[in-house]
Formats: sequence, C-alpha cells, structure tokens
Amino acid sequence: MEIAPGVLYREEDAAILVNGERLIPNVRRFRDLRSVLMEPERLEGDGDAYFMYRDLPPLRGSWARFDVTIIPPWRVGSEYAKTKGHYHNPPSPGKPPYPELYQVIRGEALYLMQRPGRVESEIVDFIAVRALPGDAVVIPPGYGHVTVNPGGEILLMSNIIYREVSSNYSPYERLRGAAYYYTVSGFVRNGTYSRVPDVREVAPIRGLGSIASEFLRDSGSFSWLRDVDRACEEGFMGVRC
Repeated sequence: MEIAPGVLYREEDAAILVNGERLIPNVRRFRDLRSVLMEPERLEGDGDAYFMYRDLPPLRGSWARFDVTIIPPWRVGSEYAKTKGHYHNPPSPGKPPYPELYQVIRGEALYLMQRPGRVESEIVDFIAVRALPGDAVVIPPGYGHVTVNPGGEILLMSNIIYREVSSNYSPYERLRGAAYYYTVSGFVRNGTYSRVPDVREVAPIRGLGSIASEFLRDSGSFSWLRDVDRACEEGFMGVRC
C-alpha cells in the first residue's frame, strides 16, 4: 500500500518501506505509558505499544516534516490503545502552540484534543474526532492531543507538522493522561483535572487526497502549519484561538 510517493506499507508484517528498504521505527513501550493510563495497575509486563517513523520522504528537505505512526489494537484494563499525549511549543511567547495535520490511512482513530485554561489542570475545551481511512484532522493551535485506536485492527496514520515543532509530554504525565480516557464503556473523566468540560464531538475533514501528495502539489496551502495566526483565522475544528 502506498502511503506517499516513495513510502510503502507492507501489510503482512506491518512494515514501512522506503525505496524497498525496511525502516526501523522509534518504539513507545508500555512502560513509557504507565503514567498516563487510567488503570496502570492492570498493565501486565512490558512490550511494544506503538511505532513512530519520523521525517520520511517525500518531504525531507522541506520546511515540514512527514511522519507515520502505527498503533496496534490493545487494551489495558478497559482502556483502548492510545498514544502518550503531548502539547506543542509556541512560535514565540504570547502565541498559541503550533497546529498539526493528521490523516488516517488504515483502521479507525479517535483524536482527543484539549485546551488548558489558566492552569494546565483546567480544560476549557475538549474535542473528540472519529476518523476513518482518508479522513483528516487538524490539531488546532494551543491544543494538546492523544490518538486512540478504538478498533480491532492496526491503526495506520500519517501527519505533517512544521519541523521546528517540539513535543512536551510533561503535562500529560503529571495529570495521568488526557482529561478523558476512552474505554469499552465510552468516555471516562480523569479525576486528576480540576475542570473538565463536556466532550465536543467534531466531524473530520473529508475529501482530501494523500496529505503528502497534496503538500508536494501546493505547499503554500499548508503554510498555516507554521503560521499560527493564519491557522487561528482558518477556524479548524471550530477553533479561532
């Protein structure tokens, strides 16, 4: 399966290939997720939780970075497989953190996004987006995010982000994950937070081609990834900063 020009996914062993060569991923282990799980006491042993492939062609050398993430289906207790969760850095003091663009290639994803208020434990907006293959999702400026695999098969997704962006996992570690966990019973509030709004469900962006191919065709239309003010004006996911 072609993910982007020059980048293939081999289904039989869930491998990512570039020019026929199998890439070695960065691996997030279950022990790395212990601090953000709803039921860490239900974790049995260790193992590979998900796989990250960073800075892939065909965007190498551009101002943007193209990544691929693979999240196998698993549960710890009643909580579905997920990423650790992080916030991005802002371009400068007083500006909201940078946005990001995701696209589901295979499987099902649930993107959980949250914007903190005066303090990190006070969440003023919590967005959930359910996405299927071909669907795209924007992480708006200022939002932290977690990706959940709520299905029974591998979740394969890609993302594009400004390559000067860094990830801050500390707030999620301190607060034991996102403001809501997603479980077999649905959303469960994380009691570590002092303020949590209701979940606001938003539809994904549909009708896009491969985001990497679209970027190659017209990178200027993605300039909002490095221009936070423009991203705010676009109003992605109903957010205008």
